[in-house]
This record gives sequence, C-alpha cells and structure tokens, in this order.
Amino acid sequence: MREGELFVTGRLKDLIVIDGRNHYPQDLELSAEMAHPALRPGCTAAFSVDGGDGGVEGEQVVLVAEAAPEAAGEAEKITDLIRSAIGEAHGVPVRDVVLVHPGTIPKTSSGKIQRHASRAAHLGGTLAVLATS
Repeated sequence: MREGELFVTGRLKDLIVIDGRNHYPQDLELSAEMAHPALRPGCTAAFSVDGGDGGVEGEQVVLVAEAAPEAAGEAEKITDLIRSAIGEAHGVPVRDVVLVHPGTIPKTSSGKIQRHASRAAHLGGTLAVLATS
C-alpha cells in the first residue's frame, strides 16, 4: 500500500527470504541483467534453494541467466559481476550463478519466467549450461 493505493509487486510463492529479509526475484534478476551486456534482458531466473548441505543453514540465492554463447570465454568475469551487483544492491550473497544457452530458461506461453521450473531444472541438472560458478 502506498498513499492508499495497492500495488502488486509479485507472487508470494516467488518471494525469496534470506536471513529474515524479503527479496523479490524480479529485483535480483534486473540487477543481474544490468551487470553485463552479454546477458539477455528478461531471461533471468532468481530463486532460493536450501543451504542445508555443506554446513550452511537456511535459504540461499541461485541465479540462472541466459547469455550469448560467444560470452562463454568471459563466464568467470560475468558471474563475478553478477555476484557483485546483487551483493551491492541487495546485500545478499549468491550461492550459484549459472549461465545457460539462449532460449532455454522455461517460460510461460505469454513469455513470463517460470522460476519454479527453472529451480527444478537446476536441482535436477537439466539446464543447458554454458558456464557455472
């Protein structure tokens, strides 16, 4: 609510809660997309995964982004820029940054990112990975 008007900012089921703070995936995705020109606008999915393995507790952010195939040689630089941009803008660390081939992030028929399908593909190891960090 702002000045008596209701603004819908996103779906509750997509909300990412890290250390008790709410993060909207659209905000994280936009910050990531602006980090490097090789990333395709509107082709990024941010979601959380359980950090229970490796001694880390709670939810952690994973970001999957479509990148131009010719950017594969710059993958480490791109993933570092994404981590830095999200850290600076949102104060949240990113567990994994996964760069995938163009046209492979699941979307609805109207072109909206399917974050839950992206999360399932990430956890199932079925993403068309270009590079990961």
